[in-house]
Amino acid sequence: ISARGKAVEDSVENDYDIDSNLSLQSHLGEFAREGLRTLVLGVRILSESECSDWLDEYQEAATSIKNRDELLTAVAMSIERKLHIVGATAIED
Repeated sequence: ISARGKAVEDSVENDYDIDSNLSLQSHLGEFAREGLRTLVLGVRILSESECSDWLDEYQEAATSIKNRDELLTAVAMSIERKLHIVGATAIED
């Protein structure tokens, strides 16, 4: 693909992402107005080394005697970024 073709492809992908996010936000707003509990589903592909490194960090946090909750939260936050949102669901409490 030429540089121009790649730029057009990136622009189309970005527009799709914006439209998808706006649609998701709209649905989440509807769910909230109905008083539903929501769950947003996302995925991220990790390399072997990213996965191994994160598992090491998680194991260290999970076995910590001091500040376990804070450490587990930090480890979770480190992996829950750059996610591709694949959908959302809602249920009544």
